Amino acid sequence: MAKRSSGVIAKYENRWGLIVIIPIFIYFVFFSLVPVVMLFWYAAREYRIIWNINEFVGFQNFIDIFSNPDYYNSMLITLAMAMGIMAAGVIGGFFLALGMNSVVRAKGLYRTLWYIPALLPTAASSVLFNMMLRPDGNLNDILGTFGIEPIIWQNYTGWMYFFIILIITWKGIGNTALLFIAGLNSVSKDIYEASELDGCTGLRRVLFITIPLIRPMLGFILITGFMGALNVFEPVLFISGGGPHGSTKVILYQIYDEAFVNDNHGLASALSVVVLFFAFILTFISMKITDDSMLKFDENKKVKGVEA
Repeated sequence: MAKRSSGVIAKYENRWGLIVIIPIFIYFVFFSLVPVVMLFWYAAREYRIIWNINEFVGFQNFIDIFSNPDYYNSMLITLAMAMGIMAAGVIGGFFLALGMNSVVRAKGLYRTLWYIPALLPTAASSVLFNMMLRPDGNLNDILGTFGIEPIIWQNYTGWMYFFIILIITWKGIGNTALLFIAGLNSVSKDIYEASELDGCTGLRRVLFITIPLIRPMLGFILITGFMGALNVFEPVLFISGGGPHGSTKVILYQIYDEAFVNDNHGLASALSVVVLFFAFILTFISMKITDDSMLKFDENKKVKGVEA
C-alpha cells in the first residue's frame, strides 16, 4: 500500500514538474534556440534590407572577416577593454566587499546604495556621462574653476578608455561586491581565529586564507564578469562613438556599424557567430582553469589533513 501511494505521489510530482518546465522550454526555444539558428542562417547570406538583397553566399562573409585586419583590431580592442574592466571590477569589488563585511551597523543600507547603479539602464547612464564630458559639461566646469581650459575628452584615446571602464565598473561593482560577500560569509570564522593565533593577519590572511577559500565564487565572478565585459556597447556608442580614429571600436560596435550603418546584416551576423564561438572558447578555458585550480586546492587540503 505504501509503495502504491508513493508511486502515485511520484507520478503527480512528475506531471506538475512537466507543467512547470514546458513554459520555460517554450521560452528557450523561441527566444534562444530560434534566434541562434536564424543567426547562422543570415551569416551565410548577403542580406541588405535597403538594397533588397538576400542571396546565399556560403562562407564568403567569414572569409571577408578573417581577411580584414579591421576586425582583428576590433577584437584586440575588445580584449584590452575587457581586461581593464575585469581588473577594476574584480579588485574593486573584492575590497569593497571586505569593507562592507566589516561594517557593524546599517549593512543593508550600504549594500543597497552600492547596488543602485546596477539597476540603472546602461544607455541612460552613458548619456549622462556623455553630457558631463562635453566641452560645456560639468567636468570642464569644475576644471574651469581651477583655471584649466576646456578639454575635448573624445579626442584622447586614453581618457575614452578610462571613462568607459569607469562607467562600467561603477555600474557593476555593487553586484560584484555582493557576490564576494556571499563567498566571504561562507568562510568559517574558526579559520580566521586559528590564523590569528598563528600570526597570519592583514594582507597575508587575505592572500593565503580568504582568496583560496572563496575560489569557487571568484571563478564564477571571473567567468560571468569576463562575458559581460565582452558585451561592452552602450558606453562606446554614446560616449566615444568608436573614436578617436576607431581606437575604441569594440566588436559589438563593429557589428552595429555593419548592420545599421553599412546595411550589411549578413556580415554583421557572421561577426556575431565569430564572437559567439570566441566567447564559448574563453568560457571553456576559464572554467577549465578554475576547475583545475580547485582540484589542486582540494588535494592540498587532503594532504595537509593527512599530515596533521
